[in-house]
Amino acid sequence: MNLSKNKWLKYKYLEHSSSLTPYLPRTKQFSHHNFQGMMNKYGQVIVKPIGGSRGRGVYQVTNLGEDLYEIHIENRQLQFTGLDAAYRYLRERTRHHSYMVQRLITRATVHGRPFDMRVIVQRRRHHSTWKVTGKVAKVVGQGYIVSNIERSNGKLMQVSSALSESSLRDMSKTMLKHKIKHVALRSVKRLDRLFPGHRIYGLDIGLDQEGHVWIIEANLFPSRSHFRMLKDKSMYRRISSYIRGY
Repeated sequence: MNLSKNKWLKYKYLEHSSSLTPYLPRTKQFSHHNFQGMMNKYGQVIVKPIGGSRGRGVYQVTNLGEDLYEIHIENRQLQFTGLDAAYRYLRERTRHHSYMVQRLITRATVHGRPFDMRVIVQRRRHHSTWKVTGKVAKVVGQGYIVSNIERSNGKLMQVSSALSESSLRDMSKTMLKHKIKHVALRSVKRLDRLFPGHRIYGLDIGLDQEGHVWIIEANLFPSRSHFRMLKDKSMYRRISSYIRGY
């Protein structure tokens, strides 16, 4: 697998930085032992492909109590009696690819729907200073779990608007945006050692119900399409000018 697309490797590299550990949801390689342990500890997990993109092949597993478990894939929910039955279903569908299991972060919501953010961090050619050049909120589509806009028929919003309309509306927007920027820049400075010479990252960052920042994943080749779709094209133009190198 291409090193730059290996989510597990990027996670482990970030995890080895003690300053980033508090922002990383617990993640392990998918196996019967790890799945069982994570479910017993957290009650809800995400099972996703190590080399996946655009929200494909992502499963959310929830302990409903009374030995009942729900698996949510796309906009469908299936129920299983017993954790082993849920594991067998997942193993059958994931056996041709490498997967990982991650603690589910209960994301803040906009009008009842979870959202997270795509944060673009770049540096200009021959410059060492990293800058946040764009950020946009991605609101999950009705009945889905992933925030990929095309896959879940979700909605894009300016981050300030999303925070104002979110379950975190009573918290300081300035403080939340400062924390998001701080974590994004710190993550990229760490990844810069693993991918020297790379000049752009797209970080998926979530906020939980308490406003704590979580790094969901880091992409080395983020699409600009989110920013092209916004009415205000200033972030799209800034990202594009950085890509060109000036």
